[in-house]
Amino acid sequence: MRDLDACRRPLLVQPHYDDNDLGGAGTVRRWADQGAEVTYLTVTDDVAGVLDAALSDDEARSQVMAEQEEAGRIVGVARQIRLEWPDAGGLDHVVLRDQLIDVIREVQPDIVLTVDPRLPDEAHTDHLITAAAVNEAVLLGGLARVRPGSAHGPWSVPVVGYYFTAAPDHLVDTSEVQGPRHAALDCYRAQLTDNDLATLHRGLDRRERQQAAGSSGPKAVTHAEALRVIAAGRLHVALPALP
Repeated sequence: MRDLDACRRPLLVQPHYDDNDLGGAGTVRRWADQGAEVTYLTVTDDVAGVLDAALSDDEARSQVMAEQEEAGRIVGVARQIRLEWPDAGGLDHVVLRDQLIDVIREVQPDIVLTVDPRLPDEAHTDHLITAAAVNEAVLLGGLARVRPGSAHGPWSVPVVGYYFTAAPDHLVDTSEVQGPRHAALDCYRAQLTDNDLATLHRGLDRRERQQAAGSSGPKAVTHAEALRVIAAGRLHVALPALP
């Protein structure tokens, strides 16, 4: 399995403004502490879930962006890119895929991380379409005849990974970054009440302790984020190895 600690230009693509931090803030903070330049790309404006119905859409967007910026500073995000598709408004797969290809070619990431498209029972099409568009953008971004008018040349991403996964195959030790990992979550108040946040903190702590229990090695691990990580070449007709 690829050593994720070696990644220096991670690109994390999220449907909504808090998904990356809910699913991988500990991993992101580890990357930042090791000198990686982390880029977040947020697909939607995430207005639909804002709790305060008295806010205008513009006011809701401003609150969402301010919270995301603060959380990003805490976990060490170097750059935020926002596509501002309408939240729960319907994503166009091909248009989104092409936008992602352009960003991949500009950023030249050594890993792209996003939500897992195979999460059982996932009903939010923002998640499903985003994940599918990310996969296809990774698959096609290295082909010169795809989007030949892009500002940047083809770029082949070697590895793609998923958080919010039911089939993890990689544990990231987040024992030493629990402070910023949880502090980032406290920034997201536009869509979460105090009770929601308290429940979220408890649930994430319990889950990451349980995941750490499956780790092995000379170092004691108290918390771990679980990811699914695959070579990008497996994204199309990945035939099983022949005997």
